[in-house]
Amino acid sequence: MKKLLLMFAVVGMLFTACNNEPEHIYDDHSADLVGTWTCITENYAEALIINADGTAVSYGVEDGEYWENVRGTVVVKEGNITMTFEDNDNFTGHFDIIPGKSFSLYEDSGERYIYQYCANDLSDEIVGMWVCNDGIENDMAINTFAENGKSYITTFLADENDYVLNKEGDYKVVGNLLIKTVKGDSGTSDSYIVIGLDYMPNGTELGDIMTMYLPAYEAKTTFLRIKQNLELPGTKYDYIKTFVTNVKGEDKDIPFLNTSFNFAKMDGSIIDKFLKSILFTVEFPEADKIKYSYLLEGNNVVMEAPILVDGNKMTIKMSANNPAYQDVDLYAFQDQDNTQMHWYMPTTSFEKFFANTSLALMLGYGQLDKDDNEAIAGVFKTIADAVESINLSIVMTKAK
Repeated sequence: MKKLLLMFAVVGMLFTACNNEPEHIYDDHSADLVGTWTCITENYAEALIINADGTAVSYGVEDGEYWENVRGTVVVKEGNITMTFEDNDNFTGHFDIIPGKSFSLYEDSGERYIYQYCANDLSDEIVGMWVCNDGIENDMAINTFAENGKSYITTFLADENDYVLNKEGDYKVVGNLLIKTVKGDSGTSDSYIVIGLDYMPNGTELGDIMTMYLPAYEAKTTFLRIKQNLELPGTKYDYIKTFVTNVKGEDKDIPFLNTSFNFAKMDGSIIDKFLKSILFTVEFPEADKIKYSYLLEGNNVVMEAPILVDGNKMTIKMSANNPAYQDVDLYAFQDQDNTQMHWYMPTTSFEKFFANTSLALMLGYGQLDKDDNEAIAGVFKTIADAVESINLSIVMTKAK
């Protein structure tokens, strides 16, 4: 009997021990949350700045709706987090954290949001001009970010299905998120694009690198920092590569130097092969003069012209040499050590450049009278009729 009573006593003690089990001890991660954290997906992006006193500020875009400087508080207790904001977009749920790396929020639905820690804010580093040659549609893209929050882009814009030249917008950088405002046309509202940034100072021998991530396209594009003011005197560049996009034109062969072009069948490889075959070279003996040369039937042909430079816009004043020629506006860019030069020509610039060179050949071979204005105008018209659209980018490297 005593044994039985003892057995009941032991069992009772076991149940008592289970019912009075100590509560799980959670680490207090309040201090680990202090800093800037960012989350970016196809339809949602947020930059969250959390202060030591638990106050927070949020910036972001969700399904095209933008918010900024929304204030709130963050409270952590027993493995759960409560975020309360003045716009009533609040969150309570479980979270996990790897201090200094990332934290995750879990909704009751099972959906999870992952935030990455930003050790450095990139708002100062992004200021300047950047170029890439592997943008959407493999087009050259040029981004300029001014200190006043204005941005300018030259590239193909997939959302607009069009090519733009120095299209203006507003931008803001919080942590490693770039939030760009694209001004709507008359009668349309502004739109917002959020891009993830990764910055590498001196990431290549050519200078600083900025990688931009667009979740909507699941694409990463690497940009090289370039100068906003050209340093030309005494520089000389050899051709290395061409990028051609948005080519449309007449299905007709047009003779040019030692080849022919058909703008209905044009691609970058045709111009690339041609420029390599003639050893195309550009030189700037003075700040206001350009000299470009190429081989033609074993002879070195040199053309010179005065130039006007305004920032990165270069106007080749061909008309100063001969009124028959037309001036060409193009955009030129150099890396930090002037070891590369990029040229960008929209349609009109390409047509004039192409026609000027054709005209020079015809005049040189005596195939055209320099005083025959009607025949000269016909050369430009032939090119303009053959080319409906083209965007040409040329990359050159410092001559040895």
